[in-house]
Amino acid sequence: MKCWLWFGIMVLFLAAPLFGQARRIVLLEEATNASCAPCAANNPNLQAFFSTHFGGVVSVRYHAWWPGYDPMYQLNTGDNTARINYYGISGVPNYMLDGANYGVPGDPAFMAVQMRNNMAQASPVKIAVSANISAGELVADIKVIALANVTPANLWLRTAVIERMVVYANPPGSNGERDFPDVLRKLLPDPAGMAIPALNAGDTLSYQLTTPVNPAWNWPDLAVVSWLQSDATQEVLQANISLPTFIVETADPLADLLDPNQAVTKSLHVLNDNPQPVNLNIAVNALQISPGWSYSLLYNGAAVDSIAITLAPNETLNFELEVLAGPEDGSIKLSVLAKNQDDPYGYGYAVDYFGLILSGEVLFVDDDGGENYEYYYYAAFDSAGIAYTSVEQSALALLAYAIPAGQFAAVVWNVSWGFPALTPEDVAFLSAYLDSGGNLFIAGQDIGWDIFDPSGSSNFPAAQSFYHTYLDANYLSDNAAVYAMQGIPGDPITDGLAFNINTIYSRYPEQISSFSGNGALILKYTNSSKYGAIRYDSGNYMTVYSGVGLEQMSDSHARIAIVGRALNWFGISGVGIDPEPGAAPQELFLAQNYPNPFNPSTAIRFGLPQNGEVRLTIYNILGERVAELANGTLPAGQYTYTWDGRNHNGRPVASGMYFYRLESEGKIFQKKMLLVR
Repeated sequence: MKCWLWFGIMVLFLAAPLFGQARRIVLLEEATNASCAPCAANNPNLQAFFSTHFGGVVSVRYHAWWPGYDPMYQLNTGDNTARINYYGISGVPNYMLDGANYGVPGDPAFMAVQMRNNMAQASPVKIAVSANISAGELVADIKVIALANVTPANLWLRTAVIERMVVYANPPGSNGERDFPDVLRKLLPDPAGMAIPALNAGDTLSYQLTTPVNPAWNWPDLAVVSWLQSDATQEVLQANISLPTFIVETADPLADLLDPNQAVTKSLHVLNDNPQPVNLNIAVNALQISPGWSYSLLYNGAAVDSIAITLAPNETLNFELEVLAGPEDGSIKLSVLAKNQDDPYGYGYAVDYFGLILSGEVLFVDDDGGENYEYYYYAAFDSAGIAYTSVEQSALALLAYAIPAGQFAAVVWNVSWGFPALTPEDVAFLSAYLDSGGNLFIAGQDIGWDIFDPSGSSNFPAAQSFYHTYLDANYLSDNAAVYAMQGIPGDPITDGLAFNINTIYSRYPEQISSFSGNGALILKYTNSSKYGAIRYDSGNYMTVYSGVGLEQMSDSHARIAIVGRALNWFGISGVGIDPEPGAAPQELFLAQNYPNPFNPSTAIRFGLPQNGEVRLTIYNILGERVAELANGTLPAGQYTYTWDGRNHNGRPVASGMYFYRLESEGKIFQKKMLLVR
């Protein structure tokens, strides 16, 4: 049955003293498909971001006609096609924020950074959306209120009817997905929208749009999203939805470089700027916390587990987050989430806090899109005896301003297969750091592709210049189609190394050459003339770039050696760099266990510079001794002991955090490890 459409438009120009800027609500749009395998892999990332930032962002998801069958596209081919073609999208999944195309939705943390950057640019207009929805008809009332003169040209007001969650008992396509958020059902009054005249501060435009409700829609789950977009630039100036929205706000920095035992307090608030009351619940989730660190949620000066409150229109909730740094090096990452208790999907708005005590000569940046590949680097650092500070890429932008020049002798950047490989902020930070005489090791798959392919999310001139100038890399191909690599004889980093490229994820090993001709190619694809890694000494800074991720290297010795030797080439000396089994180190050391987390067993390595008494013991978090692996005299050398997760009675211990302690030469070294059953 064809849907009929009627819409009435009432336009009012009211001169009112409304000068100022409005809270910006960001529009998230996505093109997806129920038979697209990468969509099934990446849509959870998009939804993880959206569900914890609702109110800062609202969304509409378009369903494409490729690569396979999609019933949500079939139910409205015209509107879905129009919006996908509007952005010239040629691959799915693909997401846009405020009209800017960012490609594959790979990293929730990066999407949150993008959203916050847009929110920081207040909008000259406010959009109010309400809807009266029944089984037969949907009536939407929309107001566009100019708080300042609106200068962008060729403005259009666009409105979408969405179904908040379309759920199928069985996957409707071939990619296994059953749940589809914010599905586009209808564009009102049509895909083009309504042309908006020039707006002066104080003007108000009111529209009423009506459409029948298709019986295939779940009408109680419908909502209306409206946005103001410039067709001259595709920029979205403002958006809103016919549901209550709110955000958590603070004037305080949400990332700190801290001293041991330092306490900080953050003042936060939520304003209910909706015309109806909202029922909120505020809670704090510890995403990561080092031993000895603590935090508290404070309401009216008292520590509470959570805050449950009903906010009247225009009422503000004030509360605080208190953080106490530990006595030693470490970090904390917290998420403060305000949930709408009346939202059936449990959506809310979260702000994250990151606190860090700097240590060591190496800054490690984890940019792998939320995977756990950082542990490969941790094992290499610990094996080399290198102290380091670890920070997520999303927090680096907040902390970069506070990191003293010359604090770190090297930056190690883990891209893995994360997107975007580099953001403009990343490039600015790394360029300034290298210009000051720093050193960089960066590794990952598809970095060059992401920077140079037009559909890449790092496809911007500054990234391309960085790739050519600082890395001295010339991108040739995103797939060398050879899945083994070998080092270059005599090279200080890769001499004698060889490994296969494993299938930890799909393999697209990069092929590169030297851009200037002065860089040294250091990893060759076996039995070919192709290369995948380069080192470059500019005379001021030094860089090592690998077009395959550390986690893709099948040989653990090669992984450890490449990182350790690269740091040694940078002039950073640790103990045990590229160790030989049994060789006596220059000083006593205890390496991080590997693997970590582990199940059922893990290896613990230590080194003795001279003959001596040694005791290696396992403790639980209560300080109780669980097992003793070594207790006696050992000659100088390096040793590896395996713990099988059993206590001194031979019984398996429970999952959880454990500590292993090395006592020798009157010194005590202790590290933590995680057993996951």
